Amino acid sequence: MHAQDLATDPGTSLQAIFDTGHEVGELVCKRYPGGHFVAQNHLEIAEALAETRRVIEQGTASSLFEAAFEYQGLLSRADILEKLTTGGWRLIEVKSATSLKDVFVIDVAFQLSLLRQTGLDVREAVVMTLDRSYVYDGKMLDLEKLFKLHDVLEQCETLQDTVNGNAREMQALIAVEEPPNIQTGDHCFNPYDCPYYEHCSRDEVYPDHGIDELPSLRGTRRAQLNEAGVEEIRNIPDGFPLTNLQRIVHQTVLTKEAVVHGDISAMLRELQPPIRYLDFETFAPPIPRLVGTRPYDAIPFLFSLHVERELGTLGHTDYLHEQDDDPRPQIVEQLIEAVDDEGSICTYSNYERTVLNALVNTLPEWAKEIQAISSRLFDLHRVVKNSIYHPEFRGSFSIKSVLPVLVPGMGYDDLEVADGQTASVHYMQALKNSDSRKRKQTFENLRAYCERDTLAMVRLLEALKQL
Repeated sequence: MHAQDLATDPGTSLQAIFDTGHEVGELVCKRYPGGHFVAQNHLEIAEALAETRRVIEQGTASSLFEAAFEYQGLLSRADILEKLTTGGWRLIEVKSATSLKDVFVIDVAFQLSLLRQTGLDVREAVVMTLDRSYVYDGKMLDLEKLFKLHDVLEQCETLQDTVNGNAREMQALIAVEEPPNIQTGDHCFNPYDCPYYEHCSRDEVYPDHGIDELPSLRGTRRAQLNEAGVEEIRNIPDGFPLTNLQRIVHQTVLTKEAVVHGDISAMLRELQPPIRYLDFETFAPPIPRLVGTRPYDAIPFLFSLHVERELGTLGHTDYLHEQDDDPRPQIVEQLIEAVDDEGSICTYSNYERTVLNALVNTLPEWAKEIQAISSRLFDLHRVVKNSIYHPEFRGSFSIKSVLPVLVPGMGYDDLEVADGQTASVHYMQALKNSDSRKRKQTFENLRAYCERDTLAMVRLLEALKQL
């Protein structure tokens, strides 16, 4: 409502989430043929309110999309209003998630309260989500099975006093010229990240090693430390209950030195030459587009593979699927050829195994070969987490946290694409891009990122061997 110029613009990944919501919302409308779309945007509120009243009074539309309602300064745009054959209306809130969440119920509860106060006879209230159990047959989307309805009327009616009270508090807050003096905290990210967080936290001084760096810190333990005023790991009192890994983190912060707490040599003896290093990049469309897939199934579109050859040389190959069709058959064929039939295949996390297991189900004709590849995987993340901790890991064992510490000077800052979620978004955008030059450049950026992931594992293993 105020100082919108101080908000942080949504990044590529967050904007993709917004776009997903719009895509799902547009598809849902096809479930209700003959519905009326109230097209006026957020700057045309008066017109949208008038259009909604006109359509409802005419009584000819079986449903309305983005219907606008206002009551005592409160505004709502309902995703779908469906006229019931028994009389009254059903309020439908559409979400691109695959499960019902508490925040969705609060959303609907507010809308239900407002619509009823305007005099609309709302008798049912539901949240519509994507159904993860739906499997696309590759022919035509079954919109009845793709979406799942969650009846939330009873929960929403229980919340009426709460949402009405909250709405009035928010109106009073918005009317004040100056923002309230409230410290930043976990509430800045619940239920969604606040776009003003960077602005509000710009002058804050953070602990050198805050308690958030303690791995798997449970809420009760966090609350105990907060109540005691402990923000720094080094200030945790003697005798405070910590897990083994948390104690190791505590020790490294106190000594400012890394601790090797596992038998690195024993774990690395499991490796069989020639050693390879594998990384997949995937995209997960909310609306399934490939035969046999469900909403948000991860589809591999790119892999990078480094291999240690004789005399210490390093080879590299990759495959990126550049056509807008099913990449999985080509991915599997290229991968089988690239990995040969012997030697360990290093990954960083269990994700590659998960992708391969899904490919077994998708391509049963290649099941034996895929399972053979899976049996050769060796997780370097497991080695790092179970053997070494450095205070500069800052509580994270992700490769982007570990790499610059164990391999100084190596990182991802020089890349146009530097994380998997962004890679997925850029790939899907490139498939739709008619500009061949930009499309080619995006594919090169994606290859560079995936290659960096596998090269990072090569250098990381070298560092572990030295340790």
